[in-house]
Amino acid sequence: MTRHTTQRGSLLLELMVACAVLAIMLPLLIPSLWQLKTRHNLALTYLDQAAFRSALTAQFKAHWARLLPAGCSIDTGLRLTIGSSSNVPARLSQRSMSNQSDWLEAIDYGACRISLDAIQDPIETTNSCDLSVGDRVRVTTCEASMQVQVTQSTNQKLKFNLPTSTGSSVLNQTGILESQAGFYWYAGEGKSGQQALWRTPKISGNSLELWSGLKALAILPLMDEDADGLVDSIETRYGEYSLSKVRAVWVEYLYELDNCKASSQLTQPQYYQTMRGNQWEYFSPCQGVGNKIIVLNGVG
Repeated sequence: MTRHTTQRGSLLLELMVACAVLAIMLPLLIPSLWQLKTRHNLALTYLDQAAFRSALTAQFKAHWARLLPAGCSIDTGLRLTIGSSSNVPARLSQRSMSNQSDWLEAIDYGACRISLDAIQDPIETTNSCDLSVGDRVRVTTCEASMQVQVTQSTNQKLKFNLPTSTGSSVLNQTGILESQAGFYWYAGEGKSGQQALWRTPKISGNSLELWSGLKALAILPLMDEDADGLVDSIETRYGEYSLSKVRAVWVEYLYELDNCKASSQLTQPQYYQTMRGNQWEYFSPCQGVGNKIIVLNGVG
């Protein structure tokens, strides 16, 4: 009986000592564990930032690298236009555009391309671009480039006539047929309520949300004024620019991560000044800014 009582007393004493140790250690461990979790969430947020910037850059490149048509020379009549949210075209007047967004109007050349051998008039080729009667496409060789309209279309075959005045300049040559479509690109309210990158057809058709999380967007052309292939200046004014002089566009953007893992760690606001002198406010690390040069290469 005495032995059992002694064992119970010993276990009780050990339990009391363990509780005392825990009472001393827990206040020291909890802050360390909390800091470890905070650092882990912050690291995950930085990874999300890198993934977001990479994905958004891929969107810019996929669309804007094709703003030049394919060809050995650039038609001086081809242009792009950059504007601000305070002065939008009629087509965008009903869109919920971000008040910190520029808009870009341009033609996307070559989302689909077909090789042409020994061009004849009329041209007949496969309809791998899913074009319809009335669609406008561009036919380009190293000698000339011209816009033509589809006159006949089936699931398998396309037919169109070359312009009477200029068509002879491409006869019997190898060339490229490329699709062309005018669009506006801008930042506006997305389907989830977050701001997003959008593309709206210039004439008609449905707008397409390209990437969610884009809050502000600035677009500036990099100009080659003397046609030596090198950039001479960056233009900050809004307006129309000849594609024969635009070598690339400088893009600045402000973004916000969805379901940010470091959302409880919002800091004091930070500020970014754009090339146009505008100031963007953001809260790191759940929000951030970035910039990128998108080269117009005519080969998409």
